Amino acid sequence: MNKNIYLLIALLLPYITLAGVLKGTVKDEKGEPLPFATVYIQGTTVGTAANAEGEYTLALEQGTHKVTAQFMGFQPKVYTATIKGAETVTYDFVLKEQTLQMKDFVVKANAEDPAYAIIRKAIKRRKFHLEQVKSFQSEIYLKGLLGTRKTPKRIMGQKIEKEDLGVDSAGKGILYLCEEEAIYYARGNKERTIIKAVRESGDPNGLGMSKMPPIVTFYENNVNVFQGINPRGFISPISENALLYYKYKYEGEFRENGYVIDKIKVIPRRLYEPLFDGYIYIVEDDWAIYSLDLYVTQKANLEMLDTLRVEQLHLPLKKDTWVIKNQVLYPSIKIFGFDISGYFVTIYNKQDVNGAIPDTIFSDKISSSYMADANKKDSSYWTQNRPVPLNDAEIKDYKEKDSVRIKYEDPKYLDSMRKKRNKFDAMSLLMRGYGFSTKGYKHRFNTNSLLDGFINYNTVEGLNLTPKLWWVHNIDTSQYLTGKLAARYGFANTHFNAIAKVAYSKYNKKWRGRYWSIGIEGGKYIFQFNNQSTVTPLYNTYTTLVLGQNHMKLYERMNGALTYSHSFGNGFSFSVKADYQRRLPVENTIGYTWAKESKLTDNTPAPLKGLGWGQHDAALLSLNIAYRPGYTYTLYPEYKVANSSNMPLFRLQYQKAIAGIANSVADFDKWRFSIEDDMNLKLAGSISYKIAAGGFLNSKYVGLPDMMHLADNQLLLAAPYINSFQLATYYRYSNTQQLYGELHLEYYLKGLLTNKIPLLRQARWYLVTGTNTFFVNANNYYIEAFGGIDNLGYKALRFLRVDFVYSWNNLNQQTYGIRIGLDPTAAIGISNRDKGAEW
Repeated sequence: MNKNIYLLIALLLPYITLAGVLKGTVKDEKGEPLPFATVYIQGTTVGTAANAEGEYTLALEQGTHKVTAQFMGFQPKVYTATIKGAETVTYDFVLKEQTLQMKDFVVKANAEDPAYAIIRKAIKRRKFHLEQVKSFQSEIYLKGLLGTRKTPKRIMGQKIEKEDLGVDSAGKGILYLCEEEAIYYARGNKERTIIKAVRESGDPNGLGMSKMPPIVTFYENNVNVFQGINPRGFISPISENALLYYKYKYEGEFRENGYVIDKIKVIPRRLYEPLFDGYIYIVEDDWAIYSLDLYVTQKANLEMLDTLRVEQLHLPLKKDTWVIKNQVLYPSIKIFGFDISGYFVTIYNKQDVNGAIPDTIFSDKISSSYMADANKKDSSYWTQNRPVPLNDAEIKDYKEKDSVRIKYEDPKYLDSMRKKRNKFDAMSLLMRGYGFSTKGYKHRFNTNSLLDGFINYNTVEGLNLTPKLWWVHNIDTSQYLTGKLAARYGFANTHFNAIAKVAYSKYNKKWRGRYWSIGIEGGKYIFQFNNQSTVTPLYNTYTTLVLGQNHMKLYERMNGALTYSHSFGNGFSFSVKADYQRRLPVENTIGYTWAKESKLTDNTPAPLKGLGWGQHDAALLSLNIAYRPGYTYTLYPEYKVANSSNMPLFRLQYQKAIAGIANSVADFDKWRFSIEDDMNLKLAGSISYKIAAGGFLNSKYVGLPDMMHLADNQLLLAAPYINSFQLATYYRYSNTQQLYGELHLEYYLKGLLTNKIPLLRQARWYLVTGTNTFFVNANNYYIEAFGGIDNLGYKALRFLRVDFVYSWNNLNQQTYGIRIGLDPTAAIGISNRDKGAEW
């Protein structure tokens, strides 16, 4: 056996290539490190980047290699490395500052800067460089780090435990550290990232970023750096219309590997436009991007962040074909007392342009996937394979967070934290409700908060208490029992009501978002006639007591129901409900108000008084179907998750009331079909819309709760946008028509015009306009038109909007008013578990 092994080794030995390592530093002549300098094998695109301290390592096969180190603004330096075997060779690069030469040109009065001629040629070749890449594949290494130079003691009253964050006593330290290795494929509009290895500091199961910071392509007219930092995107300095947005200044040229490189200063023509500032380097004759160092700030409509800097280096792959080699993103933000900054350095190796990519790579709509052991690689793997060495702070962070993790995963520690959270806290009860969990979080209980409808006032019940209890029982990691109990007592009408529901849910462990649930509910409770009413108990309490206006109109209901819902995790879901109800009229029992002039009205909605509302039973079958196509998926090591889709959401609702079952007299067929979507128009802003049609196929007996009700509103606070009518009188447009149409349309300019107005652009306020329209026929319609200002607030806390709304209807009744878009409960941290629920 041993002889065979020796023979096999002897046969393979000539074909085995021993690999060595070249390591060292990249510094300037003053000894200052050049962070993330590029080190690569000359004549190839294979290489690495230095770390933040200028330290680098580069794996080299046996033989002689010319290795180049370069850094923007410095002259590249070449070192000839000879690798004799599995050895480590050390070489420290010292780079000299780049000496720029000025072109010879004739100076004339009012002459155009030479940069413009260069930029025009780059713009002319932009489309060529963009479209020449039909397919692209590359190996990728990413290292991302976010740290803070300052940490607050408290946020909204909550004490910040610095040890939990991993920062020192001065509040400085690393908040997030991650490394990833991946293979990236792109062809046409399809992308696929296969993540080979990932490591997150402090989380052995961490999955990093399934979509690594993208290749920011400046050959596109509109550049998207990170999602969420500016929905409009940013205008490339060589975009088709770049000369309308930028000024340019020629800084000089230098020669490198036979190429003439021009350095151009990029200057925005106007503030508060989505424009870059900085430098771009253009290769003459090819008129391709050689490198760039650009940044944006909040004066360029940057959202969420204070600044973002982008560095890129491109290398020639072949004639006329330049590919990205390194990319570094530097985000920074100051928020809630934190001073956060960091970097995401991405190294691209073994790039292949227009090479064959198997169709199987893009099958099954998978945009990102992880190898089965991607997050199981140990530290020795990363020591051997990471191209960018760790610095001392990063080594320390990995070690410290691993030890802290052991503490936090200790069952005794977890149980002590559970007991701590179980302790009663008056402020929590006031704002968020009281929560309690059993050992191992097998059972969890939560109540509603005192400010979330626990104590209310209305003219039917008077002062009323409405405690609610939620319960979750974890059978295992994929099966749950959930329950909800609501009790209600009115001191004026002395009615006690209670209702409860229990559901069993089964989740697919292999496909997040795929589940089914079956439930039962029953009891007796108070409901509004309009189950999508914008009037909440808290608002009605305020308007009744302070303004003398009782907008909430109620009835009592006894019901029992069976429910089933199913989500397929691919954009398609449906639910069915079988419900038997007994509807009981209730009347006002109290007229107390603090208002000097009472405007209290009967409990039956005034527009519906002539409909003969009375006690009756209803047997109901309801079906809801929702579908949003266009989903792609991320395949994690143990499960699959749907990514967001840019396609519209289609929804169909159908309800059948069956007469003759028990004492049911309700008899109708009601339907509604809607399409809704958000469309990003880049520089032009965005459009959100919902188009709906519906009606009654049969309306033999329709009770007040079953009519088609608008999501109407008469409060100063705006009702939910794209779903509601901001000035519509309550119940005026409730109907049983055979067919109606509904349109909600909003156009967000996202700074398109306000960036031209000094005060508005500095405040970063955005215009919004649109309409809400309800139409049955020429004799029955209601229309609202509105215009307003959005994005009011400070830094990332911009949740305020103000609109002026004007409305008219078929009776030529015209009204107008102001609506303030603000959820005060969310703004001050009040928990609202009932949002969207009927009870």
